[in-house]
Amino acid sequence: MIKTAHANNSNSVPKQVKEVLNAYFEKIEKKLPNKVESFYLFGSVSIGAYQEESSDIDFYAVTKEKLTQSDVEVLKEIHHEMRKQFSKPSLDGMYLTRDDLEFENNGNSSCPYFNEGKLQSYRPFHRNWIDAYQLQTYGIVVKGLPIETYNLSIDWTELKSNLIENINGYWLNWVKNCERFPSLQYIGLYTSANMNEWGVLGVTRLYYSLREKDITSKVGAGEYALRTVPETYHQIIREALRIRNGNKFSHYGSMRKRRSDALSYMKYIIRECNNL
Repeated sequence: MIKTAHANNSNSVPKQVKEVLNAYFEKIEKKLPNKVESFYLFGSVSIGAYQEESSDIDFYAVTKEKLTQSDVEVLKEIHHEMRKQFSKPSLDGMYLTRDDLEFENNGNSSCPYFNEGKLQSYRPFHRNWIDAYQLQTYGIVVKGLPIETYNLSIDWTELKSNLIENINGYWLNWVKNCERFPSLQYIGLYTSANMNEWGVLGVTRLYYSLREKDITSKVGAGEYALRTVPETYHQIIREALRIRNGNKFSHYGSMRKRRSDALSYMKYIIRECNNL
């Protein structure tokens, strides 16, 4: 059975996650023995916010040496098999070396990133990004060395700059797409409860991190916003929390009003983030 331990962690790993990890390591040890030095969980599992129907298993796997193309092909097989065996939760993570973790990334090093049973891309590990902060602060050791073994010092000034870049890049463009007619996002924000939840709580998590220099779950961010933003936005925040928590009864009688409130709130949070 998988055992976990980290000095900063007080949350037990959910049974469903353990089952997936046990199957995963059985395949790794059979097909790529002695390749993975350490394996860490971060994200919702590590902060006690895991939800069976919606959360992924976020991980970093540290390999003993740089993976060859042949190794990556085997990983493709493993993740494909895992997806067939467990449709949910999905293994969402990156394979990297100690050097990738410890040295300031200059953009030249790229690591295989897997999600939903597929190799999605090759990407660099960014030390001054929120995932690295989660790993350092809340990460759970599933296999291998204590996280403290690696030099993962975080520069919050640079991390803040990266969060602002995300707000003014991905999220601002997402809002603009929701306003542009005709677009899938324009229609989706009318008809999809999940799109409303994704947008409202997505920007709110960044708002929390920028203000508190920490991370929290989407639910935690929404509850934080109810304590810190003007009351005029509370209805849409409660609606997003309602959707996230799987409650059936909407706070809105009009999809048009919900869409309008979501856009107004997201624009407000984007402005606030830029003023922090």
